[in-house]
Amino acid sequence: MDSSSSEKNKRRKVKVKVLPEGLRLKVRWGTTILEALQEADVRVEGECGGLGKCGMCKVRVLSKTGPLSKEEKELLDEAEIEEGIRLACRNRVVRDLVIQLEEMDSDGLDHQILAAGSRSVFQLDPLIDERSISLKQSPQERGLYGLTFDLGTTTLVGKLISLADGREVAAASRLNSQSKYGADIISRIQHVKEQPAGLKDLNHLIIQDLNQITEQLLETGKLEAGNICIGVAAGNTTMQHLFLGLDPTSIAHAPFTPLTTDGLILKTADLGITLHPEALVYVMPARSGYVGGDLISMILASGCAEQDDKIALGLDLGTNGEIFLGNRKRLMTCSAAAGPALEGARISHGMIAKEGAIESVYVEGDNLRYQVIGNVEPKGICGSGLVDLVAVLLDRSIIDQGGLLQPPQGGSEDTLTRVIQRDEGVYDFLVATPEESFSQKRIYLSQKDVRELQLAKGAVAAGIQILMDEMSFGIRDIDVVYLAGAFGNYIHPQSALRIGLIPKVDPKIIYTIGNAASTGASMVLLAKGYWKMANDLARSIEHVELSTRPDFNEYFIENLNFPQE
Repeated sequence: MDSSSSEKNKRRKVKVKVLPEGLRLKVRWGTTILEALQEADVRVEGECGGLGKCGMCKVRVLSKTGPLSKEEKELLDEAEIEEGIRLACRNRVVRDLVIQLEEMDSDGLDHQILAAGSRSVFQLDPLIDERSISLKQSPQERGLYGLTFDLGTTTLVGKLISLADGREVAAASRLNSQSKYGADIISRIQHVKEQPAGLKDLNHLIIQDLNQITEQLLETGKLEAGNICIGVAAGNTTMQHLFLGLDPTSIAHAPFTPLTTDGLILKTADLGITLHPEALVYVMPARSGYVGGDLISMILASGCAEQDDKIALGLDLGTNGEIFLGNRKRLMTCSAAAGPALEGARISHGMIAKEGAIESVYVEGDNLRYQVIGNVEPKGICGSGLVDLVAVLLDRSIIDQGGLLQPPQGGSEDTLTRVIQRDEGVYDFLVATPEESFSQKRIYLSQKDVRELQLAKGAVAAGIQILMDEMSFGIRDIDVVYLAGAFGNYIHPQSALRIGLIPKVDPKIIYTIGNAASTGASMVLLAKGYWKMANDLARSIEHVELSTRPDFNEYFIENLNFPQE
């Protein structure tokens, strides 16, 4: 094709018909199917922001298409390819197409979003009191209330809280719309870096989401926007940058330095949040590019910064495992790049914690049992279910200490060993048969999936070990372990211990503290002393950058194997 023809094609419009919705789209020639759907605000599953790494943006193409890409050959199985399944991010629209989508989920309502948390008792001393309120646009005062926002990478949670008694009046949540540009922060930073309006896109989406959450909270509380004069927001450092409209690209490469780590106080009118025109939002301070306001909030929620005697280990586990160790006398943090396995990504039948996800696995007699979110037929397995499953198989010696799935033992009466499937010399473990699953296809654990989990838990365990070395602590010195976030709340501590994700402590000292980011934000809202404490912590915490530690790789390799029982 000559240059003139190429330029002419770039100006062409081609048609895409989307079933079963019946949408008819006109898109630029050469646009990927994923980009076309995103421009039409059609939500498509995905974890990598269109980079062709996660294999989740599957669509059925009913028209003739070009050859399979390298990524599609790796990420799609033969049955899917025969059915016309393609990856939306790997296929460009160069002729009229008809595609079919699976039935899309509702607006995040079937996702397992953790809104609840726990906090210690403290004396109310809110950031504002009745004397500081302007009533110019609030003709009827209905009491003092504030909002908190948990700026999660995957989900956003808002709470309406009474400043008079600390009572949670309402909570609302929704999926973060920024996920259309990638499920992880690196993908979103890449979007900012590559697209001229990338930062504006992402900032607009989160402000739009938070305004919708705010509207829902006000409706539940029977309040008007002008009644709310204060809010507190907490998230990881990148999410807080995107919320503030600040460029986060420097966080993605060494030395991982954000534009700011300060706790900030801004007018909601400047941010675009629809509240009282003079309302303020306090944005939590951060410690580093990968230890953000969410971990500072978790430290507040745990109470360890007010404790002199007990040594606390805290874990907020996701794609980045954020870790703290210590107490008021000395507190250290690090962030381990655990990868997406703990959130169900890069797993053969992995998915985020939503309806249809296997969230827990156990054995009853010689039979494998599982619990599915929404009590429906299983569609896949999320992070907590993955950890449970591997722990069960370790106990039954179906997975060995090195992580290898073992072939069936001759003459074994254990039904678990009889459901191992052989595939090209590598063994898979069958979790659900086609008859049991939602899609009428088998759900299995592959050898690669076990390796992904080993990489994740190896990074987290190495980070913990380095902090213990720095503090001159052993496992016996740890008095309490706190698990936070959705993964930390739903994982079974015994399973986490069994696979070596957390040190071999007494299970009785492990506590889940729910949505700690939201809890810490509410503590700041309700007691101004915690705002000062948060800023003091951000300055005083000792942070260890694992990427500069030569001993990290040594500990990482040591922790790849599973512990002996």
